[in-house]
Amino acid sequence: MSKSKRARIIMTANFRLYIANQVAQLLQQEVNLISNQIRVTGRNYKSFGFILPVNNVLTNQLPKGANTFRHSCQTAQNLAQQVQIDNHYIHNVTVDKASIIFQPNHQTLMTEVLNNAMNNNAVTDYSNETKKHILVDYSSPNIAKPFHVGHLRSTFIGNFIANINEYFGNKVTRINYLGDWGVQFGLLGVGFQKFGSTESLINNAIKHLFDVYVQINNEMERDASIQERARLFARRMEEDDEECINLWKQFRSLSIKEYKKIYKDIIEKLRDDGLLVDNRQDEAATIDIGKDRIFLRKADRTTTYMSRDIVAAIDRFERFNFDEMYYVTSSAQNLHFQHLFKILNLSGYNWVKNCYHVDFGMVKGMSTRTGNVVFLQDILDDAKERMMKTLSRKHNDPSSIAELVGLAAILIQDLKAKRIKDYEFNWEKMLASHGDTGPRLQYEHARLVSIAEKTQVPINMEADITSLLSENSAIKLVEHITRFEGELVRAKLHSEPCFLVNYLFILSHLISAANHNLKVLGQTEKIAEARMLLFAASRNTLAKGLNILGVKPLNKM
Repeated sequence: MSKSKRARIIMTANFRLYIANQVAQLLQQEVNLISNQIRVTGRNYKSFGFILPVNNVLTNQLPKGANTFRHSCQTAQNLAQQVQIDNHYIHNVTVDKASIIFQPNHQTLMTEVLNNAMNNNAVTDYSNETKKHILVDYSSPNIAKPFHVGHLRSTFIGNFIANINEYFGNKVTRINYLGDWGVQFGLLGVGFQKFGSTESLINNAIKHLFDVYVQINNEMERDASIQERARLFARRMEEDDEECINLWKQFRSLSIKEYKKIYKDIIEKLRDDGLLVDNRQDEAATIDIGKDRIFLRKADRTTTYMSRDIVAAIDRFERFNFDEMYYVTSSAQNLHFQHLFKILNLSGYNWVKNCYHVDFGMVKGMSTRTGNVVFLQDILDDAKERMMKTLSRKHNDPSSIAELVGLAAILIQDLKAKRIKDYEFNWEKMLASHGDTGPRLQYEHARLVSIAEKTQVPINMEADITSLLSENSAIKLVEHITRFEGELVRAKLHSEPCFLVNYLFILSHLISAANHNLKVLGQTEKIAEARMLLFAASRNTLAKGLNILGVKPLNKM
């Protein structure tokens, strides 16, 4: 490939980058700053374009005392007059108050979009950004509680955050802190001593420990001494009591490995910094944050969730030197993380400004303390069974397909609304095979694969797409594919998978309409190749989105 042709490909790789280069030069600003503000606009073919709100990029350039809106409007007018119009890329520039609208050459745009969609790498105008090391802490069930639907949100959202950062080229470390330590485990230890069975533990450790956990909670409602015995058990654990530690190791080896840490260093550091308040009447240690007093060590010298999280955060930064860390837990933990970040900040750990709590609403209708819980494995098994009934007549080997479709149904149902919203657990909604669901998205992908297999039309990246410019369903589909990169950026910035889920729902509807209107079989070679490129780009876009969400695209259903 010649140097000039390579330069042209880089230049035309993304319309945002082409526009941003000109505006950045005129304003003497960074290209990425401009590019990140450019958005797709327009509801139809005629109004489709790229919009740049000028006031968003003038924050540091306004004269002292200037009227922001008036100055932005004037700047927009001036920029519009200076921007060079190259009919190959941009055929018109207009101004709407404080925004500049760039109307593209639609043939160039369509060619650009379809070719970019066939690229499996991240979108080009963000690919030059400095890569980061991202830590994502998610999905933390207790050691005695089987993975249940209440853990779905942390797992799905955390996995999404990890996946989308990997897509943009960041290094991602997934941290899955499983298990429990302290009074919760002390309660389980007391419960096992009272209700446990070694035989049942060996036969089905998770189920038996859960039954014990429910039984001891019920017993505690009638016997107040249980709580004190649990505290004593926890204290004995931290003092390395052989019996308690061995029991803990036994439980851990039969479930998920967890680790024990020593928290003395953080207590001493906080004391040295003058932040710790020691109670001379007992052994408790606290830190004052405004009106709140946070316990870092209890009166019996055992540690707290806060002290353990402080040490874990420090340990993670020392080990991983991360750029950003995300804690994915329910909104019930909001205050806890506000306190955690505040304590770390007061302690001089400046990297805490790059730590974030990604909160989410609860899945209602379950409580492990009462035993009223729906285990995730039960959901997956039921989803698989229901899907097998649907697929068995259409597929020679429905079992593996049914399992993947069932998981997609659950995952998409959970991620389709904003994460902060609570929702009631409902079998029918999760496993519905109609409407905007996971199975619907997988079906559209499988159908696009089927079109390629049946028609045997090769994918030609140099296909003449002129014929598509007169097809409304093709234009709408390409316009929506153009919005893909923007939706990914928006979903990443806000840690909101629902943005991507709902984008894919619309994409699936547009694919269905195009498939109905644009037949490949029986067409001339030129038209068939253009349509096949359109469908291939659509399939690749859909597959990228599904993979980021954690859904495996299917080739057959």
